[in-house]
Amino acid sequence: MTIKTMICGRRRPGQTLGEHRAHMKDHHGRLVLDYVAREPSQAPRGYVQNHVFDGIYFGGDGQPRVLSLGLDFVTEVWFPDMAAAKSSRETPFYLEQLQPDEPRMVDASSVLGLPVTEEVILPPGVRDGAVKVFLFWLDHAPDAKTVPEAAKGPDHGMFGQCRNLPLFPGPVEAVDEFWLPDEAAGLAFAQACRDAAPSLAPSGTRYCLAIAREHVLHAG
Repeated sequence: MTIKTMICGRRRPGQTLGEHRAHMKDHHGRLVLDYVAREPSQAPRGYVQNHVFDGIYFGGDGQPRVLSLGLDFVTEVWFPDMAAAKSSRETPFYLEQLQPDEPRMVDASSVLGLPVTEEVILPPGVRDGAVKVFLFWLDHAPDAKTVPEAAKGPDHGMFGQCRNLPLFPGPVEAVDEFWLPDEAAGLAFAQACRDAAPSLAPSGTRYCLAIAREHVLHAG
């Protein structure tokens, strides 16, 4: 069973968002691609960066810190199974090249790692320049297929959807992921999801939304 790890977090203290994004994509991303080229059986089988530029966060007790403060990134990496995901972080290349680079761009105290199974509901296909909306349900996640229907209103141009279910119990119950054609559509869709949320789940349901630009660095 293929698994995906969603790595959610914030940039390191003292770093501008522009500096963070440049380092993450152009330097760290290149290191990951070097790993893929040198050790394809150990490196991630797929690697996507999502640079968050807006979001809707409500805060509250018991929530992961990063989902209260607001995300700067959601990175997605795919492996054949949990054993492969674990061994990928134990190789000399990872320990000597990738791990030392992480503190140069990431606030480690903010990181939330979610190993998930991915249910593709609508395959996104070709998606150069796509914007993505991540809807984190902390509890009472509704049926995934009802979310875009409830948020439909005007046609936002959504062309991809998947639901991510954590493999282990934790602070997040599900993450819905949607592909939109551009920034305006992503923002409008996120706001429509926020407006529709009361009709989708019981009163008091906790959730947050992150809107990001997608960078597919290794499609797998």
